[in-house]
Order: sequence, then C-alpha cells, then structure tokens
Amino acid sequence: MYRLIDGKKLADEIIAEVRAQIIEKKLEPHLAIILVGTDPASELYVKLKSQAAKKAGIELHLYRIDEDASEQSILETIAFLNTDQEIDAILIQLPLPKKFDQQKILDALDYRKDVDGFHKKNIASFLAGKPQHILPGLSFGIWKLIESTGPEHYKHKSALVISKSDEFSLPLMELLRQKGLTATTVKPSDARLIELSQKADILISAVGIPKSITRDMVKDGAILIDVGINKIKGKTVGDVDFANVAPKTSFITPVPGGVGPMTVAMLLYNTLRLAAERKK
Repeated sequence: MYRLIDGKKLADEIIAEVRAQIIEKKLEPHLAIILVGTDPASELYVKLKSQAAKKAGIELHLYRIDEDASEQSILETIAFLNTDQEIDAILIQLPLPKKFDQQKILDALDYRKDVDGFHKKNIASFLAGKPQHILPGLSFGIWKLIESTGPEHYKHKSALVISKSDEFSLPLMELLRQKGLTATTVKPSDARLIELSQKADILISAVGIPKSITRDMVKDGAILIDVGINKIKGKTVGDVDFANVAPKTSFITPVPGGVGPMTVAMLLYNTLRLAAERKK
C-alpha cells in the first residue's frame, strides 16, 4: 500500500520553525518579490508566498511591473533592491514573459540576496561543491520530501530526474549526490526514458504534461516525486497518471499538496538564512 508524502504538513512544520528562529534571533527579515505581468499561475504563487510569509513573520514587498514595460525597468528595480539596506532577499517570479531575457535578469541580482539560488554565480558555486549559503528552494524542497520517507527508503538508492531544463535538473542531481544517492537525468524526449525510469528507485518528474508518467514506467515500490503542475478543465494535476501509478509506488507526492507547499516553505527558510547572514 502506497503512502502519500504530505508536503503541506511538512511545509507547515518548516514555516513554524522559521517563525520560531526569527523570534529567537530577533530578526526582521524582508523579502522582495518582482512580479512581471499578470499570469494567473504566477499571481496565485505570489499570493501563496505572501500568505506563508505572513505566517512566518517575514515582511513581504511586492513590486509589480507591467508586461509592456521595458526590460530596463525590471533591471532598474533590481538595482534599487540590490542596494536597499532593508531588503534581505529578492525573488523574481518565474517564468517571465517570453520577450524578456530571463537569465540576464536573474544574473542582475546581487547574488547575496538571490533567495532562489538561480544566479549563475550561486549555481556554479553549488555545482563545484563549494560551501553554499543558499540551496535552490525547489531542489531543497524535493530533497526534504524524499528525506521524510526515512533513510531506509532512500539511502544508497538510484534517482532519475525527468526534465527538459538543465537549470532545474543539474542542481537537484548534485544535491542528491551530496546526500549519497546515485542521480541521473533524462529529457522527456529521450528514447531511453522508459528503460531508465523502470530502474529508478526514486523518480522525479518535471515534464509539464498531464498523465505523461504511466504505470509501465515505474519500478515496483519506487518513490515518486511529481513536480508537474498542469490544468485539466480547471483542475490542478501533476505529470503522473495518479490513479494507475500510485498503487505501484511506496511513496508518492500529491498534486496539489506535495512539491508546491515545500517550495514556498524553503523560500522562507532561505530568506531567514539570508537575513541572519546580513545581520552578522
């Protein structure tokens, strides 16, 4: 019988701990979010982040920029926040509208305030195995979900990351390797996809296509982490054909209620870390 990995419960525990640390260390963390355009999904994510920040005792500053604005106006906002002594952490809500150079904008951040860990300097430092003050929140959240299953379920196991994005998969694989797992990645279009997925003890899917992970792709007793967020007739679903796949797993994350809440919680955890470092 499979077990659900309750990301919401884990996230609530982390947020409570963040709040306790803020009180104990007498911190007043300030997080700035830059939201470009009015994408409904991005609006929802920012709303959830705002609600969670309030619970944790983190002051959130939202900077809205019209999609028709110039790229320079975004860069000017970042430059202002980089030098604002009140702001401990900065987040660019992704994805940006396609007309903007996303990596250029991310790299305009002061890497010491990069709460997502997406700045090329932070990514390079992490991949090189150097001491890292901030882990990418999504990768860190996924690891915490895996860790919650217990060492007997993940220690010395193999993990496969299915993703089109190297920016997502490479930091995650490095983190898993640091935790003692064997980690590889594969593109959804790769002819070896099913062959590799059938051997994986831990399967992490970030494909972005509903029901693209089917029963025949999953090893008996695997841990399955579903990163996908898709809409079907207004309902939020993941990448996994849940009804058919879940009985074959030992642990599986639901969508919603799995990776999403954990990503928000790790954002707040990272904000706490940055605020504590700046106070030093």
